[in-house]
Amino acid sequence: MMQFFKKISRLFAPKLTSASDNQPSTDLSRALASLLYEAARVDDDVTNDDLVIAIGSLRILNSINTAEAEQLLSDASQPHNRPTAYQPLTKVINEEFSYEQKCELIKAMWSVAHSDNHVDPQEDHIIRKISDLLYVAHRDFIHGKIDARDSEKP
Repeated sequence: MMQFFKKISRLFAPKLTSASDNQPSTDLSRALASLLYEAARVDDDVTNDDLVIAIGSLRILNSINTAEAEQLLSDASQPHNRPTAYQPLTKVINEEFSYEQKCELIKAMWSVAHSDNHVDPQEDHIIRKISDLLYVAHRDFIHGKIDARDSEKP
C-alpha cells in the first residue's frame, strides 16, 4: 500500500525547471500544442491551413522554432496524446501565462477555426470552453474572434 502512495506522490510532484532556462516548460508546450490541435481537429476536418496557422501560432506563443512547433503538433495529433479533459491543460497555462498571453492563445485558436472561412459550432464551443477555463473575459473572447476573422492568413 505504501508503494502505491509513493508512486502517486511522484506523479503529482511539481516538475523542477531551471531558473536559467529561457525555454518554456515541456508541460506548457504540450498544453499549447494540444489546445491548438483541438481547435483544428474538433470539426473533423484538419486541413493544411489549420496546421500552418497552428504552427505559426505555437511558434509565437511558445517562442520556439518551426521544427519544434511541428513536432509538438505532430505529437498532439496522435490519438493516444489527445486530451480527455481540458482542465489539466488550462491549469498549466493559467500558472504560466499572463492574461494577455491567454488572450493571444484564444485569438490563435480562433485563427485556426477561421482558416477555412467558416466557424463550425464545435469550434465555437471548444474555444468558448477553453476561454472560460482560462478566465478570459467574454469581451476579450469576442475581440479575439473578430480579430482572427478580420486578420489575413499567414
